[in-house]
Amino acid sequence: MSDAVKYESIPPWMGGTRRFEAAETNRLNSAHWTWAQDESINSWLSTQLETLRARATYECKQNGMVLGMVNTHADDVVGQDGPTLQVMSDDVAYNDALEALWGEWFAAPTPDTEMSGAAWLKQAVKGLWKEGEFFARIVTDPLADTSVALRVQPLAARLIDTPADLTGNDNVFMGIRCNSLRRPTQYYVYQESLDGLSTGLVYETVPADLMIHKFIVEEPGQLRGLPWLNTSLQPSADLRDYDDQVQDAARQIADQTGILYTDRDDIPTWTAPENVDVERRRIRTAPPGWKPFVYPAVQPPVQYPDYRAERMREFGRPAGMPLATIRLDYSRYNYSSARLETQNYHRAITGLQSWISGTQRSVGTLNRLVHALAAEARFVVPALRRRPRVVRLQWTWPQRPHVDPTKEANAEAIALQNATQTLIDVLASRGEDLETHIAKLRRVIDSFEAAGLPMPQWGGQQIDQTMVDSLASALKEE
Repeated sequence: MSDAVKYESIPPWMGGTRRFEAAETNRLNSAHWTWAQDESINSWLSTQLETLRARATYECKQNGMVLGMVNTHADDVVGQDGPTLQVMSDDVAYNDALEALWGEWFAAPTPDTEMSGAAWLKQAVKGLWKEGEFFARIVTDPLADTSVALRVQPLAARLIDTPADLTGNDNVFMGIRCNSLRRPTQYYVYQESLDGLSTGLVYETVPADLMIHKFIVEEPGQLRGLPWLNTSLQPSADLRDYDDQVQDAARQIADQTGILYTDRDDIPTWTAPENVDVERRRIRTAPPGWKPFVYPAVQPPVQYPDYRAERMREFGRPAGMPLATIRLDYSRYNYSSARLETQNYHRAITGLQSWISGTQRSVGTLNRLVHALAAEARFVVPALRRRPRVVRLQWTWPQRPHVDPTKEANAEAIALQNATQTLIDVLASRGEDLETHIAKLRRVIDSFEAAGLPMPQWGGQQIDQTMVDSLASALKEE
């Protein structure tokens, strides 16, 4: 019985007379919705994640546009040297010691002493595109030459897998053991040989508190990440195939030198056609009655650039990256359109940075590592032995420059002068709060005074302790 017949047979008292058109299935749309099923995302991941990771990685290695887009995104998120840490508490010695410890550790946080913290974070961001997640194991490096031996060891997503003897265990999913609350408690890490080939099914069990596992959770209960390139794989493959076909068609026409034909009845039939070499850019005389014919060049078509651009737009949409950034081409933009197109991208970048580092309201990977470093270093760094009651971590990530910094700054100044915006609004647009801003101003003043240097002037006025105290007092009154 067809779906249409079954649908019409539903009696009115069961809702047969009311339906959503988008839920109808007919011969015209049945192929498109074949795999649309209302089931957990984990069931999709368990059967298709390995294929998606392989295809995303392959496309990154073969498609220069995709690879460049992923690299650009990692550079925009992390910057040249990564984020800087500012510790704020009532103990100045503690603040300075923890900041110095982080700077020393972040210079080489992995067992590979040549990999900086910024390089590790860029690798992690790229992993989100290709694998949908990134893993790093917290280890102790006995050869570490810093104050602490704690290190993070990046792991490929494929190494987190379920051992054969645990297949079918309801508490283990794709290499992760969970408790009754579906919270990960253990990870099973496959021991891969140096050449990447299997040398035996050997797994190591790693407690969850020694594993960093980050991915964007799209559905409740999701346990593994989905590659960000997932939705871009088909457009990318189609576009590459189309480019090859257009190039092939254009080459075929370019290789044709032309043919001779006649439409006259009095011309003798040429029973033995020959190939004659014709030099480029030179016209030869044809036999009387014969006409030259050259195939018209129709490839690439006029719409070819626009078509490629629209398909490429899909590549960066998961990260809010505009087409101009994907192609690194703003030639068709003016100030207003370029600023508008990059605003969403800037917000997406800021959100991802906060997700990685953490904020005052979220833990984050970097916040977690700072606390772990402080806990280990308290035995060797005297200033860290006693933790202040309140410790705030402020991360300053490299910001992408404005399209026109002068116009942006003037707009903020006018808004503040007209009282259409407050300092809190301006700071919030930069991911900062007023308390942190005041603490930073105090620190600047203290640093200049400690060095015996006069305070510089900004905006025609010199910031001093009185101004900072006034801001703090106004904040308390609010």
